[in-house]
Amino acid sequence: MQDCASVPGLAVAEALYGRPQWREYDLGDAGDDARFWEVWHKRQAEVVLVMLRPDGRLVLQTKAIYPSGAYRIPTGGILRDEPLLDALARELREETGQQARVRCLLGVLCYRFRRAGVAHDRQSYVFLLDIGPEPLRPEDGEEEISAYREVRLEDLPAVAADLECRPGEWAVWGRFRALVHWFVAGALGCDA
Repeated sequence: MQDCASVPGLAVAEALYGRPQWREYDLGDAGDDARFWEVWHKRQAEVVLVMLRPDGRLVLQTKAIYPSGAYRIPTGGILRDEPLLDALARELREETGQQARVRCLLGVLCYRFRRAGVAHDRQSYVFLLDIGPEPLRPEDGEEEISAYREVRLEDLPAVAADLECRPGEWAVWGRFRALVHWFVAGALGCDA
């Protein structure tokens, strides 16, 4: 997966917030799964909003369309030709109505998967952010965010394990979404 990270503004983000850890994942035929493809058919890349409150708790969200109890770290798509830091600011506003201080560009996760035998590459750009104590109010109603939850960093492996165990139509989606949670837990020294 050479050159998997090709979004505009990556060099600027690295200059400001440090070189990220890189991970590559081969997801096999995950693209054939309807829920997984729903996430990725319109986007080439996404930002991951690892938001820490002043007390050190991590913000998770759930959406009206998710199965009961499925919370995860917020993410948002990067628009075509949109600079990375612009996407970060836009998605933070859309998902939370807040601004944040960027601690670091924690990671770049590169995924390869197949849909109908055709290979596709996608990326997640993981940012560690400090966010204030104010209530979160998403500005984009189309996001269908129905609730937020805050957890301790050491609880992140349990969140990942819960996502991995989602049954039925949510199984592939849950295993995919768990990857960033395992990555963040490991990068911040909280893995099980």
